[in-house]
Amino acid sequence: MGHKRYAAASFLILLLALSSAHSGGFTFDGIGVKAQGMGGAFRAVADDWSAAYYNPAGYGWIQDNMLSGNLALFHNRYYVTPEFKWGGQFASGYYNDIRLPNSHAIHNVPQVAALIRLPVANDEMVFGFSIIQSFDQNLDWTTVFGFHDIEMYGMRDIGPRQFYNNFDVVDAQLTAARTFLDDDKLSVGLGIGLRRVDLKFSNLVLRRNPLLDNPDFGSYVERPYERVPQWYENDGNGYGFCYRLGLMYAINEKTKVGLTYSGKSTITVDGSGTSVFFMGDNASLLSNNTLWTEVTEQYHFFAGENFTNMYDFKADVDVPAVFGGGISYQFNERLLLAADFEYVLWSQFKGFEFKSSNYSGVYDDFRFANFTYLNDSLMRRDISYPVKWDDAMKFMAGANYQVNGYTQARVGFAYDQSPISEMTLTPHFVDLGNKITFSAGLSFDIEVWRVEIAGTYTHHPDLTVGELDEVNGDDLIDNFPGLYEANTFQTVLGFTYRF
Repeated sequence: MGHKRYAAASFLILLLALSSAHSGGFTFDGIGVKAQGMGGAFRAVADDWSAAYYNPAGYGWIQDNMLSGNLALFHNRYYVTPEFKWGGQFASGYYNDIRLPNSHAIHNVPQVAALIRLPVANDEMVFGFSIIQSFDQNLDWTTVFGFHDIEMYGMRDIGPRQFYNNFDVVDAQLTAARTFLDDDKLSVGLGIGLRRVDLKFSNLVLRRNPLLDNPDFGSYVERPYERVPQWYENDGNGYGFCYRLGLMYAINEKTKVGLTYSGKSTITVDGSGTSVFFMGDNASLLSNNTLWTEVTEQYHFFAGENFTNMYDFKADVDVPAVFGGGISYQFNERLLLAADFEYVLWSQFKGFEFKSSNYSGVYDDFRFANFTYLNDSLMRRDISYPVKWDDAMKFMAGANYQVNGYTQARVGFAYDQSPISEMTLTPHFVDLGNKITFSAGLSFDIEVWRVEIAGTYTHHPDLTVGELDEVNGDDLIDNFPGLYEANTFQTVLGFTYRF
């Protein structure tokens, strides 16, 4: 037994060491090692702590108290070859026709939980508390995407993260479940949680030059000056509530079914932001218009200046509702088979509409106090990142095999429809089509301990976005044309202590 204890201790040391890294990842959240090893087909199995997420009713049939945790490690290998051209032929400034990678870092998402059986009203109920990162998006494109081939802007201080999206949804959830009917054939569970959303989001957009609307100066605004590059970064968080409902029914000794529903929640995120405008640089035009000086508004559209604003913002973030169901079948004493479906109402997620206030920075300069086009038509406009997504299905299948008295092996498969349309596809959310995931895992029981590992590989089809699209009437391009390529690798480590 000594070698088993040594293995368990080594595993836990590794887990604790990795937990100190910055959390992050992709939509595949890695909740539950057994569930991940089985491809996510867990709604009619739900026999460990991760039932709090997959099906809270599973707690009603768990006999042991337990302390558990897992750590999901993600490696997202994404590439974009931009084809961002006006009218399909005129340069926009982006690095067109060059294959650019995202930051190929390994991110991690930790989860922890406790579960205990307690007597309540002459019966036993099972209660649990868990911290679950139910949605996580972390995309960092540190390669400078743009404006290398148009030297007519003052692009001196652009940040290294032109496209960045760190979007975390973390639930601190209390779960309760109990059984009903003869022989406890039915179990019902409810999870209620405090939900926190953290959002750090940066983007580079091309604003329409408001001088186009001025009959005196519009004739000077020729390509490329008809657009003003704006880079912004917003950082904030917000709190709200969430809930999950589940039931499980044992049809017979071998077959169980499960149904779940997670409700939509809308969280108001507030925080602060910084925005930089890179104005046109045309010394020849200014020298031929001697009346254009620093006291005139039009001067600042062609003097190659960078204007920085600071502001506060609010944005309502919609986390979509999810329906799910599954069936499990105990084929024999060793082999368990399971299949699930999941339907996510992604159409409820509308993107980010940043409402700004309390501006400072360039507005502190008295020279700009009465500038209408520079202030109201350009720098004080709210920022939006709209999406048009469709509701989508996911199908999962998996198996768990009891190899011997202390070892289990798992395999799984998932087919996941993409909700994202080409009209709003950008490097902030890379989901390129219907995806296929393969997974496998192992667990080892060592007295009252269980240590587990699972690995998954998700393949995205290549996708070419061919046309520029604007979907919400703010005259900003809402997609990013180019060739997209993506693959995701995931490893999940976990432990459980039963008592």
